[in-house]
Amino acid sequence: MTDCQSDQGTLTLRNKSLLKRNMNRNHSNNMRAGYVAVNEQYLHKTGLRGRKTYAFWTLIILLFFMAVGNLMLTFIILGVLRLGQGMESLELVPEASLIKFFGDIDLDKIYKRDGKLEGFHDAPVELTGNNGSVIVKLVETGEVNQPKIVSNREGTTIQGIKSFDVHDPQTGHTIFSTDFPNFGLPRGVEKLDIKLARTHRIASPIDSDLTLSAESYVRMKGIEGTHMDGKEILWKADQDIFLKSVNGSVILDAPKGIFLDVKNMPIADSESNKPGKPLTLQYKVCVCVPNGKVFRVPVVQGLSHKNSGCNYYPAEVDPCM
Repeated sequence: MTDCQSDQGTLTLRNKSLLKRNMNRNHSNNMRAGYVAVNEQYLHKTGLRGRKTYAFWTLIILLFFMAVGNLMLTFIILGVLRLGQGMESLELVPEASLIKFFGDIDLDKIYKRDGKLEGFHDAPVELTGNNGSVIVKLVETGEVNQPKIVSNREGTTIQGIKSFDVHDPQTGHTIFSTDFPNFGLPRGVEKLDIKLARTHRIASPIDSDLTLSAESYVRMKGIEGTHMDGKEILWKADQDIFLKSVNGSVILDAPKGIFLDVKNMPIADSESNKPGKPLTLQYKVCVCVPNGKVFRVPVVQGLSHKNSGCNYYPAEVDPCM
């Protein structure tokens, strides 16, 4: 077995012993002579040889392609998102700790530590929800009535606050505050467009008219009654005007009398309005009970009072229905 070579092509034990003896003979006088002739084939060789070399260069090539791929991906992200000192729709200002948004921003939730949402000098801040409400509130504090602003299709509601102020961004003056005992329109504002107002008194300056108008209807309701006073009170409506009192009476009083515009008031049908009858020049104003609807009936001279009463009209044209 010592004279035969192994399957891997290595030296036999005999040849190895001869090589070792030769190496000891060549290096035995190292300290004495100061120089020893070295046979390179007997030295141990360092570095990568054979298959290890192929694996090393394969790994280097893979790392190179990965670096090139990451570089291309970085350039694509920079081009698509347009990254710079921010992104396409926002800009970071580290000096002022600000984030500037440009255009329309679609965000789910925004947390602001200082609680300030500001816009540019020449552009207002618009918050829009897609088929939902826009809610601005403090971080959850566990309280039932938390300070928040809710804006939806029904309107804008401010809840859980002690006071609400609106300031001029240029001068800093207070335009509106709930702490004011009397709220007056700012200078230059002649119209206040609201859907609901809860107050104990609405008044206009002296020698100025107060106009309450709406596209559909105006409803004034007082828990303990409603009192209207003025030099002249004019009510106009396309259809009906309702005066209703639950626990009291409806009182219309004026020093110079009360005038009703009878041009558009409904007329109850009677005998005097039929063809061949003389035209009527006078009317009697009647009030339906209990709905309070006002109508007029014609009064013709020469006819008896029975033919000009408030209840003298055919049943099929009842004005109180």
